[in-house]
Formats: sequence, C-alpha cells, structure tokens
Amino acid sequence: MLREDIFGNLPQVSHTSYIDNTAILIGNIIIGENVYIGPNVVIRADEISVSYNVGKIVIKDGASIYDGVNINTIEGSYIVIGENTIISNGVIIKGSCSIGDYCSVNVKSIIYNSRIGNNCFIGINTILDNINIENNIMIDSGCILTRENFNNFLKPITKEKEDTIIKANTANKVLVNGYKMIGY
Repeated sequence: MLREDIFGNLPQVSHTSYIDNTAILIGNIIIGENVYIGPNVVIRADEISVSYNVGKIVIKDGASIYDGVNINTIEGSYIVIGENTIISNGVIIKGSCSIGDYCSVNVKSIIYNSRIGNNCFIGINTILDNINIENNIMIDSGCILTRENFNNFLKPITKEKEDTIIKANTANKVLVNGYKMIGY
C-alpha cells in the first residue's frame, strides 16, 4: 500500500520494482529500479521536525528488503539504502542512516543513526548505535556496537560473505522479474 504523508508526498516507485501487497510505504520515499520489497515491510518517511521538515528515504537500484523490515525516519532525517544491498528479515533501520552498495544487513539487526560503507556484512541480531563503519567490513552476529566499543568488533569482510551477497542478489533479481511477469 502506498500512502501520502500529511504534506501530500506519495512514494515514488520504479515500474521495474516489486512491492508485496502487504507492504506499507508512507511519505517521501524513492524506490529505484529492480528493487524487491517483501511481505509485511513498513517504510515510513512521514514524521516531521519542529520546523515542519519531513524526512526522506531512498532505496537504490537492485536493493532487496525482506519480510518484516521496518525503516523509518525521525523528524527530518534521511535514510539511504545502497545499490544491490540486502536488508534481511526483521531488520529495523531508524533515524539518519546510510547503508552503502553491496551490503548485507542480516536478520533482526538494528541500525540506529549509523553509516555503513560499501561491501559490508552485518551479522544476525547486531545492533549499531551511532556508528560509522568503513568499506569492506564484517561484523559478526550478536554484536552491540556503540561509539565506545566499536573498534573491538570490526574485521575485513571474507570472500565467503562477499559471495553470499552476490548469490542473494542474483536470486532476488529472479524474484523481482518473476513476480512482475505473473502480474504483481
């Protein structure tokens, strides 16, 4: 379901993208080419700041947003999901966030007011709270990263994790094209 915010901003969705009919997108959102948005996803860019500015969410070409993901701005914040990035089931992204190209943010992770560079792998059930992650970094499952401790958990991404991201992106493109072909 696509809904306007209180200012009349309606999500802009490329005709080549697939959005499940149970997903809810509200407000100032731009969805690029060949994006997959799965069941029960909620994406909201409708909260306003005290100066009446509304936030914005951009999901770039080839990104995949899996089941039950929740992405929303705080006040006038800005969220960007990079090209061919995978946001797995149950992830929460809130506040001012930027996730680079070819990343994988895995099941039930929470990203809050953080920046993730390109080609990064964020493990299952990981929390990033006001963190800046450089390119080509891997964070193991279950880590809680804050400004005080984040250097303890960073390591270079492995070839295995890079291959996992590439395989998942290929499968997601088949999903987008398949659903479009059968009329969704």
